[in-house]
Amino acid sequence: MINEFSYLTRQEVLREMSSFLAGRWIAVHCKRKMKDGRPLLVRYWKTVPLKASSPAELLALIDRLRPLQPRAFYGTANIYSRLETREDALNYEDNVTKRTVTWDIDSTPEHWRATVEVARTIVDFLEKWGVSKSVWLKWSGRGMHVHIHENAVSQSILEKHGVMDVTWSLAQFVLENIKEKVAQINTMYGSKIKVENLMDPQRVFTAPLSLHRSLDVACIALKPGDLDSFRPEWTNPDNPVHNRDWRIFVEGEADTLAEEAVKRIGGYLKRSIKQQLVAETVTAPPVFENPSGLPLEIKLRFNEFPGSLKGRKLYLDPMKAVRLLEDILSHYVLGNISREEAISFLEATRKVTLKAQGYSQRDVEILEKLYEQAIYWLRSYSKEEIERILKNHKSS
Repeated sequence: MINEFSYLTRQEVLREMSSFLAGRWIAVHCKRKMKDGRPLLVRYWKTVPLKASSPAELLALIDRLRPLQPRAFYGTANIYSRLETREDALNYEDNVTKRTVTWDIDSTPEHWRATVEVARTIVDFLEKWGVSKSVWLKWSGRGMHVHIHENAVSQSILEKHGVMDVTWSLAQFVLENIKEKVAQINTMYGSKIKVENLMDPQRVFTAPLSLHRSLDVACIALKPGDLDSFRPEWTNPDNPVHNRDWRIFVEGEADTLAEEAVKRIGGYLKRSIKQQLVAETVTAPPVFENPSGLPLEIKLRFNEFPGSLKGRKLYLDPMKAVRLLEDILSHYVLGNISREEAISFLEATRKVTLKAQGYSQRDVEILEKLYEQAIYWLRSYSKEEIERILKNHKSS
């Protein structure tokens, strides 16, 4: 059994983790359990978002959380200009200056060779677009993350198109170009590897040299040149083989790729909106089960990291109204807002906002019923019962 506190307070571990976590909103998985048996995930100290920009600050945070037995440390893809309040952490539109573009390779330890091949596929595609020195990877325990350093996209590009639109489009563009190769690798190895675009606002990623939340392995960083020699034994916490050069980047190296990605994809969730509009206007049979866009049955789900409730843009995409509803309920379950605040948000959205977003009448009717159902839950059920409903939907 590993001694988590002794491991996490090693000088090298503190240095590597804090270097990655600087400017990011931190999440910490602890060994201490909640009353229902789930691991405790800490994101705030009282009302202040967790943060650490130096080894000393991270050591102080670990010491403060010591009674909860901290084990795994995560940081957001977002890098913030300010992190002092809950509102700062949830202000994705105005307070996020950069984002670390990331692809999550979801795999299993026994298929590590196939995982490496998928990672190599992403790396090779990026290299064709001139992105190489700013690329780094992590073996997190069960799979891999492929990252592009946040400074590889110039500030001028981010300001021109928007941080969220650039980073999400970049991840999606690469994903769409490598999916056939991933399918071939799965066939070759008999694996079921998935590569996902996790660039929505609330995602967090394991910090370099953090422990895995349940496996006794360290999250090690690699550069593309390490892939050929990588072995799972490198993740041994007693002697991790870790490449400190993950920090290396070339500013602007990913600009050409970013411009092409925004051109092809159109920005954060824009493609799905365009497809929906086409589906509503062409004379061919509708693409969706419900031609208006929304499925006839929607199961609301719990979001562990809900987005900000302020300034949400819902125009033309009814699924954004569904995600807003899920985030309102999730904020309530997490204790971020009161029951009265949640009901007030829902009532205002149902009575006014939904009718002004350019949705079809059918979609408005579906959404109104959905919001009415959520208001009924809030007035009739306990917080624990609502949490159970949402999480049952997530697992179904």
